[in-house]
Amino acid sequence: MGQINPEQPPGLLAPHAIIARMLALLRLALGLYFVGLMHSVLTVLRKKETFFTPAAAAMIAGFLAHAASIGILAFQLRSFPMTNVYESFSFFAALAVPVFFIVCRKYRMPSLGVFMFPMIFLMAFMANMGYDQSRFIPAELMSNWLYIHTPLVILGYVALFIAFSAAVLYLIQERELKSKSPRMFYNRFPSLEVCDDLAYKSLAVGFPLMTLGIISGVLWAHSANWAHWEFDAKIQLSFVTWLIYLLLIHYRLIAGWRGKRAAYLAIAGFVSVLITFVGANYLGGLHTFTQ
Repeated sequence: MGQINPEQPPGLLAPHAIIARMLALLRLALGLYFVGLMHSVLTVLRKKETFFTPAAAAMIAGFLAHAASIGILAFQLRSFPMTNVYESFSFFAALAVPVFFIVCRKYRMPSLGVFMFPMIFLMAFMANMGYDQSRFIPAELMSNWLYIHTPLVILGYVALFIAFSAAVLYLIQERELKSKSPRMFYNRFPSLEVCDDLAYKSLAVGFPLMTLGIISGVLWAHSANWAHWEFDAKIQLSFVTWLIYLLLIHYRLIAGWRGKRAAYLAIAGFVSVLITFVGANYLGGLHTFTQ
């Protein structure tokens, strides 16, 4: 693999004007994503769908501003910005927006936004509030593996977040269907079959991507002669997460698990994803170079 930006030394800061412009667009995106967040909060509090169309328009406008902020920084750095944890949060949030609308159009599930809009806002908020201009990566890790490993992992996590959201929708809808006094809002949820199908198909996309991400990370570590990589906290948690999803796939295909049991395991898997993606960056180890 080649080196990343051979003419640009590690630790180089983008000019202040570029960073200011990028952050202004990111904050604009955050403000627009806040409209989506308010839609989710009011929908839950009022137990009925609240201004989805304006919220969807704001999310699209936010994505455009967000994509522009990433593009400006990428053009200045002459590489895709994903070399620290804050840029990973930003990439996750930006990617989740078009994925939501693709799924929403295919499955006609605007209710999915109740779960996705807050997560998109949270990831963009974390990217905005903690953005670090430094771009230090240890010299031995300066490799194009970065642009294979990181996108694969984040793409996989976004797909698994869809599976998580569909699983939560399934459990809520099942509870409401069994209730003697179902609330009006939940009548707008898709059928149990649709929720289960979306959870399974999202899992079928996310698990292979996460697997390829782990494999590429191992190959990256070997190419960099990264000693004792297997003891890194984030790598160990990644394998735990991978095993949870492997169990879910096994039980779905072999034992025929559907419905509640599969939903609970999908939720447990994504909780492990969050611990791996967010928490492990602060546990020390080899991945702390991304902070």
